[in-house]
Amino acid sequence: MKKSQIRCIVGNVLIFLASILTICLFALNMVEGVGRNSIFNEITTLNTFEGANKAYYLVAGISLIVILILSSVMIILSALGLFGGIFDIKGLNMAVANRTISIISLILSIITLSMMITYVVLLGGATMIGAGIITTFILSIVCVVGAFVSQSRKIYRV
Repeated sequence: MKKSQIRCIVGNVLIFLASILTICLFALNMVEGVGRNSIFNEITTLNTFEGANKAYYLVAGISLIVILILSSVMIILSALGLFGGIFDIKGLNMAVANRTISIISLILSIITLSMMITYVVLLGGATMIGAGIITTFILSIVCVVGAFVSQSRKIYRV
């Protein structure tokens, strides 16, 4: 097994696991009755939310939905890249696409974290930020690291 194959496998496994964990985090939050801040409740009541700081909360909620979609796409791309890394098929190397999507996901998670912190600070500390937003940020960092560990198709050595 070549060094480029090992890097491709390790990078795609990191991306795959971090994306699966992100989706599991969302799926866990969608269970009704888990908490008052379940993502299912936020998605269904996003347009009815009122208050002076509505924009911060709306941007954070929409960003979380986009992160969920991007994580689903990264699962598919990392599975294809993992298949290409195992069988040494250069055409299935999805490193560049994974890098782009993971960086977009990281930027969105930074926006979500900052908007939720701003929202909570403006409320006067009456509520707290849940661990889901911080975990999403950390998993986005893991996705970026995994995407940059795997080699792109342009630098494969034959």
